[in-house]
Amino acid sequence: MIIDDEAEARAGIKLLLARDEEIRIVGSCSNGLEAIEAITAHQPQLLLLDIQMPEINGFEVLGSLPPTNMPAVIFITAYDQYALRAFDIHAIDYLLKPFTDQRFFEAIRHAKNHIQSASAAQIHQNLRALLAHYQQKLPREELPRLVHESQQQPERMVIKSEGSIIFLPIADIQWIEAHDYYIKIHLEHQSYLLRESMKRILQRLPAQKFCRIHKSSIVNLNFVQELQPVFNGEYAVVMQNGEKLKLSRGYRKAFFEKIRPL
Repeated sequence: MIIDDEAEARAGIKLLLARDEEIRIVGSCSNGLEAIEAITAHQPQLLLLDIQMPEINGFEVLGSLPPTNMPAVIFITAYDQYALRAFDIHAIDYLLKPFTDQRFFEAIRHAKNHIQSASAAQIHQNLRALLAHYQQKLPREELPRLVHESQQQPERMVIKSEGSIIFLPIADIQWIEAHDYYIKIHLEHQSYLLRESMKRILQRLPAQKFCRIHKSSIVNLNFVQELQPVFNGEYAVVMQNGEKLKLSRGYRKAFFEKIRPL
């Protein structure tokens, strides 16, 4: 499988691989999200994986795969020689851009030998060690963040967290709260703190299912249990898990309009 965000690079690799009758290309991906999904669907034996891709890089693609689904990898990189020491230490093959045809087929031959010699366990161990090295270099203060997909209001959110990618079904989100300069997404058994605004996150949610009830709260209407009067004409929105959230006067009309057909 070929994974590179540059169309010319993907086309060039395809032409080179066409010379090898033993290789069948099962997929060609232009970004990390496509790659994660294609690897899961096709289970390739070998990846030709670009490291430097926008949003989700090559390391994060691998970090999102389960250990049992780890193919052999030839990294394609423009890293400098100092950074490449990590590849050498962990015995991972790579192609440094720009590379020659000879160097390309040396890497292919090396990968074939690994695959055919039943050394998959060693390949997995080396890749995991390299990923651990990469994750140690990440800034400790980096918070999870949303990855923006091209499609509008998809059925999932993609969260980038500590070198891995989390696919979060939107239907599983129970409510969202403002948390200082961040937001906190609440699911049934866990939550995610993200660097994002309430306004922007609301624009990414289906309007018929989600409603802002307070400057600090957005609820999934499917998880609303009841509406309780409190005092002075105020109401509390009670969620199925027992959480009570204040319904602000400024958002009351829109909330009532949305729950009326329910």
